[in-house]
Amino acid sequence: MSGHDLNFEDKLWKAADKLRKKVEVHEYKYVVLGLIFLRYVSFAFEQTAESLRQKYNKDPDLENILKDKDYYLAEGALYVPEKARWDYIKNNANENNIGEIIDNAIELLENEHPKQLKDVIPKVFAKANLDHHDLAYLINLFSEIKFDDEHKGKDIFGRIYEYFLGKFTESEGKKGGEFYTPRSLTKLIVEVLDVKEGRIFDPSCGSGGFFVAALEKLEREGIDKNRLSIHGQESKEFVWKIWQ
Repeated sequence: MSGHDLNFEDKLWKAADKLRKKVEVHEYKYVVLGLIFLRYVSFAFEQTAESLRQKYNKDPDLENILKDKDYYLAEGALYVPEKARWDYIKNNANENNIGEIIDNAIELLENEHPKQLKDVIPKVFAKANLDHHDLAYLINLFSEIKFDDEHKGKDIFGRIYEYFLGKFTESEGKKGGEFYTPRSLTKLIVEVLDVKEGRIFDPSCGSGGFFVAALEKLEREGIDKNRLSIHGQESKEFVWKIWQ
């Protein structure tokens, strides 16, 4: 699946939703969103590692540079320990203890980046009412996400994440709506305000839908994104931490 497929979020949702009847929606939400997040974090790490290889290919200290998390943070990515990388998770997807492997991957990431990731992704995989076949199904499904050259990986991740968040909100009803505003509404407000530059402040920014809609509008109109400054706050830790 790639960005060329305009309905790929819906296809992913329909495939993943086959397992939802086995788990309460509030728990399944963290399983699915956690896997998507791990998929993206590994993608960003791999892209940055390749960029560092090219940039420091003649540096005799290259191997140490590739293991130094500060280099990744400087490039806007996180260093991912080997046993927390998506390839490792995918290669072990059929193991009976894959739930424990994923929880361990999350713990490794937390230990590596406590400030950014502590308690961001709930460690629910080993205790969820999903067997290793179910988890393998989800892992293989999200492995199909392609961050191709024509689309920014972060944009695709945000697009998938927001779509799934909206679907879970529909399932949870009013409670889910605490941190999600439908994309159609955020787009309408941005168009009515005709955002082109200046500052945007959202006092309950949730999943950042208004920010995404505003930046997309600037991109469509060929306006430099740096002309817009965005600021927000959110009381729900899971929502705002995962975007840090």
